[in-house]
Amino acid sequence: MPSPFKLSVCPHDTAKNLLGWFTLNTYLQRKLGIGIHFDPHDSFLDERQAVLDRPHHVVYANPYSVLCFARERGFVPVARPAGIVDEAVVVARPGVPCPVSPRVASATDKLIIHELGLRVLEGLGIDPREAEFNFAGNHLNAAKAVIEGHADLGIVFNETWNGLAATTRSQLEVVGESHDGLAFHCFMVSPEWADKREAIQGILCAMHEDPAGLRVLDDLRFTRFDAVGEETLMPLAALLGR
Repeated sequence: MPSPFKLSVCPHDTAKNLLGWFTLNTYLQRKLGIGIHFDPHDSFLDERQAVLDRPHHVVYANPYSVLCFARERGFVPVARPAGIVDEAVVVARPGVPCPVSPRVASATDKLIIHELGLRVLEGLGIDPREAEFNFAGNHLNAAKAVIEGHADLGIVFNETWNGLAATTRSQLEVVGESHDGLAFHCFMVSPEWADKREAIQGILCAMHEDPAGLRVLDDLRFTRFDAVGEETLMPLAALLGR
């Protein structure tokens, strides 16, 4: 019978290395001495709703979900990957003029990358209210929509852009990018586990000092986790205009 305690992770991260997150969950269970069921999902929206609808105790959330989980379920941020921030990159086909009312491809309007991308568009002199948005489901599809001519511009997660193959990137050019530095994925703990917050934060933030923990971090391509708290929520709310 699965543990009643649950971990959920942003699907963007599980898509890159699902096994690595199972390994992190095993590490966390051993350090806490408590069974935790890892509950992966394929969809951003399904994962977010699952956490809101059913008891979860630890989550690794994207910035938009961080605010949702804090406000609707009382989750508290505890740790984030050091030196990694979420930014938007706006791409176009090289040498193709952008119309006044462009077709813009974006993964979804339910991620902070979209909001950051709207700010980039405004900085380029484009009124987002005049744009026609195509929500492609993920950042890679947004880039592909531009390459295939289905969109004039694409709003792409900086991590996705940096990870694209050179042949794919050669078919695109960056026309703008955000540099806010305020949005990032982070671990959060539910109010039901308030008594375990400090322990979980301590375990995560000490992983880089433990050979077994360092192997997990290396597998997930993190260097270490840094402690965070509720002070991260206000800047996110400001970025999202809520």
